[in-house]
Amino acid sequence: MSLRIELRGRIELSSEAEGVAAEIEEAFRDLEGFLDRGRERYGEEAARLRSRRLRGRWVEVEIESGRSPRAHDVLLRLKNLLAQRVGAKRVGVRRIVVDGLEVRIGGGHVGAERARELLKGAAEVFEEAGSLILRFRDLTDRDLRERVVDRAIKLVRVEEARVEGEKLAPFGAVLRSGSRREHRILADVAVEAEKRGWIKRYPGRGQWIYAPPMTALTRALAQLIVDRVARPLGFEEWMFPRLVPMEVFRKLTTYIEHLPDGVFYVCAPPRDPSAFEEFKREYVLRRELRTDLLKKVLGEPSYIMEAIQCTAFYQFFSGEIVRIEDLPVKAYELLGGWTWRNEAGGVEGLVRTNEFWRLEMVFLGTPDQVTELRNKIVDLTLDLLDRELDMEWRIVAGAPFYLSPQEASKRLIDISHVNRIPTLDVEVYLPYRGPREEAEWLEITAASVHRDFYVKNFRIKEAKGREIWTGCTGHGLSRWAAGFLARHGFDYDDWPKAVKQIIGELPEPPKTVT
Repeated sequence: MSLRIELRGRIELSSEAEGVAAEIEEAFRDLEGFLDRGRERYGEEAARLRSRRLRGRWVEVEIESGRSPRAHDVLLRLKNLLAQRVGAKRVGVRRIVVDGLEVRIGGGHVGAERARELLKGAAEVFEEAGSLILRFRDLTDRDLRERVVDRAIKLVRVEEARVEGEKLAPFGAVLRSGSRREHRILADVAVEAEKRGWIKRYPGRGQWIYAPPMTALTRALAQLIVDRVARPLGFEEWMFPRLVPMEVFRKLTTYIEHLPDGVFYVCAPPRDPSAFEEFKREYVLRRELRTDLLKKVLGEPSYIMEAIQCTAFYQFFSGEIVRIEDLPVKAYELLGGWTWRNEAGGVEGLVRTNEFWRLEMVFLGTPDQVTELRNKIVDLTLDLLDRELDMEWRIVAGAPFYLSPQEASKRLIDISHVNRIPTLDVEVYLPYRGPREEAEWLEITAASVHRDFYVKNFRIKEAKGREIWTGCTGHGLSRWAAGFLARHGFDYDDWPKAVKQIIGELPEPPKTVT
């Protein structure tokens, strides 16, 4: 993929530019030194200054570049250099205005039609001789600092191989599989569980009430993961909140960009009983819940309901300084309760629900520590599934949680080595979804390496500036239970010994006359 950027921009000073022309000239000499070093390193990909001039309070420039350094980054650098030079004359640098910025992407893009959908309202999009052209107008300092242009490029680009030895494959590529097993339940497990009274539908979309036998099974599976995976690796139990304030949610940047429709938003009510008088009166008089009246009382959403479960761990370290000598920190958590997602594509039995129970493992450490921990978690998880639970499994290259299926489908990843794969998904087979070779298998565990994404977003620092990463693994306990029942059925005598040792005597579901 080739990349060219052309920029027309200007920087406003607090007084006439001619009055500090000598200092401005010094700033441009500093800039040329920087650009010369870039050309030595990046050759044709480097940036160059095409023109410059002073007009009133403005310093006007035209800059073009390839991949690095990019033209808009050069403009930001020029602003800083000007501030250093003209500041000595008590002249301030006020703002940047980018009148026009054109990005030309040759090959390796999603096409003009899709790009227009992705960048609607942000850029004009054209296609010319196979190249995708993005045109931005009236960009500000903030737009450049917040990487609007770079994110737009990333959004419309199809990833290419850039590392020697890469083996590219789409997300969902199968990496390895366990041995084939027979399954006792060929239909949707939720249907049979509901008939037996093990679960009951709650009126809300994608919600279930778990009766004692289903609760006992799910609790036993959670205990096995703790005993066989979490504790052997030195993980300690934490408790995380489930209401996420907006100030924390805004740090989950890619989740907001890709899946804002996947979370539930919460409006905190005012602590004023009188504000609800009309709502209460309508209920007392007519026994109606007038939700339209609540709209007048409730403010804007101030929270989301926890959708990824590990957010609080990153917030715990937000703004803190840690030492590599004290790492890794390893936490597991499930006592906080349910996790919520507004599932896309409809709900499905116990395996795609809006409210689900999950055991989360999250860790902070050096890149090697985080990668090694993720891989060991997966190995121990497979050992538990294979040896003690006698279940059929496979490992696939999974997409990060924040990517929608549509976004993941246009990307390729390097699967030449397990350490290069961002997420490893553990999946089990469900017969009712079709033949093994064609069916969508059920993801029950996702083990991810985030690199420094959360470290940067939550401003977690290492005492000596050394690199630190985070990782997490989510075990979907509702899904584990569904996969287990599909394999072993509902007859307790047929269940593996490891599960029965924890449960002891399986409780009966409650009996009703109906």
